[in-house]
Amino acid sequence: MLDIENVWDWSFMWDTFAFILKIVAPFLMIIIAILGVGAMLFMVVKAVAEAVRK
Repeated sequence: MLDIENVWDWSFMWDTFAFILKIVAPFLMIIIAILGVGAMLFMVVKAVAEAVRK
């Protein structure tokens, strides 16, 4: 059997992954915050519209 354990440099891969995650995380948080506010606004508008109908 071939020993492929040493083919991958896992510390380099994890360091690269962590670096990319540190760069991308703030942008993901902005997108998630926008989606969350949009969902809450949708729920409030829907609840108000339903309350006005009654």
